[in-house]
Amino acid sequence: MKCLTIEGKGKMCILQHTGELTLETIPEVKKETEPYMDDDENQKLVIDLSKTTFLDSSGIGFLVHVNNRMRSRNKKLYLLNLSPQVKKSLSLVRLLDFFNIVENENALEALLEGESKQG
Repeated sequence: MKCLTIEGKGKMCILQHTGELTLETIPEVKKETEPYMDDDENQKLVIDLSKTTFLDSSGIGFLVHVNNRMRSRNKKLYLLNLSPQVKKSLSLVRLLDFFNIVENENALEALLEGESKQG
């Protein structure tokens, strides 16, 4: 079962994850995500977690890895539409402030519009 859908929008890529983000699913998600982190055209990566039902320590580690990798390449990662389960997990390990979290699509559009006006 495919747990990731990918949509390119200009210099941004939106990944929507469905189901659990755990030790068992990370290899597939990582394999699918890697090309978008390495692609010089993609300056922003958005991971929509609204349909993510569970996040374990491996899932958290994966998100931290993606965030660090994007930052090291002067790119941005946004976590969009955190499900209550994901929000609780990130809150428990005090990582909510570590990520660029966007509440919904309208907030993402406003944020991206503001960034394009700045630079």
